[in-house]
This record gives sequence, C-alpha cells and structure tokens, in this order.
Amino acid sequence: MKDLHQQKELIKRMLSGNISQEEKHQLSQLMADPAFSSLFNTLLDEQGGELVMEQDEQAQLFTNEKLDWFHQQLPVEDSEAPVFSIHRPLWKRILPYAAALITAASGLLFWWSNSAKEHNTSVAQEINKKNEYPVPVEEPVQYTEHFNQGKRRLKVKLADGSVVTIGRKGKIRYPAGFEGNTRDVYLEGEAFFEVAKDVNKPFTVFSGDVRTQVLGTSFKVSALPKSAVEVAVVTGKVRVSYHSGKIENDLATMLPGDKISWKNSRLTKLKMDPKDVLAWKHEMMVFRKQSLDDILDVFRRHYGVNITVINKGFLREKISLTLDEKMPLEKAMNVLSVTAGFDHSIDSLSRTVTIR
Repeated sequence: MKDLHQQKELIKRMLSGNISQEEKHQLSQLMADPAFSSLFNTLLDEQGGELVMEQDEQAQLFTNEKLDWFHQQLPVEDSEAPVFSIHRPLWKRILPYAAALITAASGLLFWWSNSAKEHNTSVAQEINKKNEYPVPVEEPVQYTEHFNQGKRRLKVKLADGSVVTIGRKGKIRYPAGFEGNTRDVYLEGEAFFEVAKDVNKPFTVFSGDVRTQVLGTSFKVSALPKSAVEVAVVTGKVRVSYHSGKIENDLATMLPGDKISWKNSRLTKLKMDPKDVLAWKHEMMVFRKQSLDDILDVFRRHYGVNITVINKGFLREKISLTLDEKMPLEKAMNVLSVTAGFDHSIDSLSRTVTIR
C-alpha cells in the first residue's frame, strides 16, 4: 500500500477505532518506512486533535490505547536498522491542559453567571428598597357616643366646647377630639345644639338623609323614627341639605325663627318662636297649632302608652298648649282633653288610652 491517500485513510481508521485485522497488519509493515513515520506524525498534528476533541471520554481513551499499541509495534532501535519514531502529537501533549482549562473556564463562567445574577438581584432588591415608601396606615376613627336612657334631658359638652342637650331615647355619635377640618355629629332622636364658633371647622349634624351645617349657632334637630326631620334655628345661620348616595340638594339656608320639615321628599318651611325651642331644652312640651294626631304621637313616645281614637274627626284639630314633661300621664291627658274637647279613659294595667 504505497498510495499516500490510502495511507492517510488507514491512519484515520486506526485513530477512530474502525480498523480491521488485515489493516493492522498493513500498518505493521509500513512502520519500517521513515516516510510513513513523517506522514503519520503530520497527520496526528493536523487532524488527530480535532478527532479526539470531538470524541467523548470513553472514545478518547480508546484512541490513546491505539496509539500505545502503535508504539509497541515499532522495531527495537539498533545501529543498523532504520528507526520509526512517533513524536507525541502537540494536541495530545496539550489536551490534559486544555481539558483542565476548559473545566476551569466552565467553572469560572458558572461562578460569574451566578455572581452576576446575585449581584443583579441584590442591586434590584436595593433599588426596590430605596423605592419602597411606607404606606401610611390610617388609624381607625374612635367615636364617642351618648345615649339618653333616662326620662330627663341629657346635657353633653363636646371637645370643642359645644353643648348638646339630648332628648329622651336620643343618641349622638361623633369622632373623639374632632381632629381634622370638620366637626361631624350623627343624631338619632331629638337634640338641641349650642355650637362653639370655629370658622375653620364647620359643625355638621347628620340626621338620616338631612345634613345641617353651621359655623357657630344654636338650633334644634328632630329626627324621630317614622317622623319628619325638623330643624329649628334659634341663633346664627344654618344651611340644610339633602343627601342620598351621590345626590346632594340644598334644602334651605335658615336664620333665627326659621323651621323646616322634611318628609317623603317634601319640604315644608315654617316660622316659629325661638323661645319654644328653648322651652324644649328645659323639658317643656310646646305645641303651636299642631294637629291632635301629631300631639298624640308625642304622648305615645313620651309616656310609652297605646292610644286609640274612636272618633277620628278629632285628629285634624289644631291645638296650641305647653306641658311640663314631668307631668303625669293622667294630668297631661286631662289638660289635652279639655283643650281639644274630647272624652277619654285610661287603662293602667294595659297602659292604653281610649279617646271618644
């Protein structure tokens, strides 16, 4: 086998492990040729490293074993016989260092990648920390509540110096301390307000869907169940409005002596004597040209009795009178019956009054 191309193919097959027994014999015969030695070494330097680098670990071991076998086939050196020498290929000499370098480079790349990720994460976290602002947590509003469970008026002084006189079974609720720019009070029942003046803090009374706002004045608000909401002004100036959801309508701007009544979306404007409102503050029941029907409703709430009217015609009568709230039921009914001109009877056991 003298053809150069065939010799190269034979060496490649030996390095790749795809060599037959006959081809091994041919290689053994070619070993004595110095020209073949030069060709073999050149081919190892040019292509052997590329071949081995493409192989896995097991294939590389097999190729090295082939080279060792090839060394063993070399004739023993003597002074007369030509010597076939195979130098250790450059790729084989540097392969261990290259492998170590690749391993180290891979480790360095892995460390750098993780370090960069950790650094980026750390930087991102630091940026986030710098951009994080504490979200203000609103403290729950603490309310003060007063409920008049007694039979007399309950007088309460608020934190701003205002004074509220609460009627029987009336209740007010308001933020303790009146912090902020408003003074809001929520009312159920009847109450008379003497508001301390503060132009920077409007004083607002919420009674159902009616809102009464002042800066400094005195007025009475009545917000009894199933009854009209009434506002009566004694001193100062009051603005009354209607609120329902997002709807807001001004009802009236009131001065001393003005009174309004709001029921079933109907507004009634009246005039009254401020002394009558002050009389209520001092536990007097004052009625000015009010129907017997309205007066009997007040009696029912105040005395806690059932009242039955046989002659319905009396209910439309307009009556004016003043009664002391401390007056017993029997005496109060006597005064009312004489004024309106009807007869009545009282069943003390069932607490029922019958009007004929």
